[in-house]
Amino acid sequence: MLLRYLVSNFLRQQGQTVVRDFVSQQLAEHNSEEVAPEDVPKPEVVVLFALGIESAGFKESLDSPTPIKMEKRTVTVGKLGDRVVGVVETGVGRKAAASAVRDVIEIVGPKWIVSAGFAGGLVSDLKRGHVVMANSVGDLDGNEVGISLNLTAEQIEATQGLASGKLLTVDRIIRTVEEKRELGEKHTAVAVDMETLAIAQACHEKQTKLISVRIISDTVDQPLPKDLEKLMSQKTTSGMLGAAAATIFNRPGSIKDMWNLNAMANKASDKLAGFLGGVLPQLDFAVRDEDES
Repeated sequence: MLLRYLVSNFLRQQGQTVVRDFVSQQLAEHNSEEVAPEDVPKPEVVVLFALGIESAGFKESLDSPTPIKMEKRTVTVGKLGDRVVGVVETGVGRKAAASAVRDVIEIVGPKWIVSAGFAGGLVSDLKRGHVVMANSVGDLDGNEVGISLNLTAEQIEATQGLASGKLLTVDRIIRTVEEKRELGEKHTAVAVDMETLAIAQACHEKQTKLISVRIISDTVDQPLPKDLEKLMSQKTTSGMLGAAAATIFNRPGSIKDMWNLNAMANKASDKLAGFLGGVLPQLDFAVRDEDES
């Protein structure tokens, strides 16, 4: 979560666009006007990311990725081996994710939905770059949806950098180490994001298969800076620019920090892409059917 907000909000609001996002956007605007939806096979798997900084590595890994305008959603369609795969950026938060996944299920009708992207760690065992495959996802109010992973504890333990457990979906930035630890302990969760429960609830309602794959971008011991919280609380562009200017004035090194985090975000995106590239061809074996649970 830390990387997402630092990169996508702080840098974007100051007009310092991440190169990979810019290229992806230009490609989408160019190709979506030239390729008709009926000329591209509909994907049987759609991977949902909140933002382009998260999806960039995976889209680059696809064969012939082509952004297609399908009614009110743009779906990047490509091939991963023999499987046709779609990618959609939903926007941040539960409301945006719920709207996007319902549109995707209605318009595309995929067999599988994959909730992917960055997550914050809530337990000490998870390090930056570790991957979490959730076996359930819940929120602070006790709502919960199970995901029947067809993986044994031995298989997970034998895979370096892989963990499984409960993913917690929240509606705001979790800033302090103390709150991260408290949430992890209180809700028996290993990681936190802002979209997956909404996606899981829609998939359950629409009887669409779901898997969640999240890469840890910030650990439980990594606090969110106070100045960033002030920055994100601004309601207008002028207010955000003013807060950003104050941050830079008070801590000039923050500019370098932002660009370092951008590099780490790109690295995380590429690593997540590699993991997804191994999982997606085996989706039919990764999750048990509900009647087998």
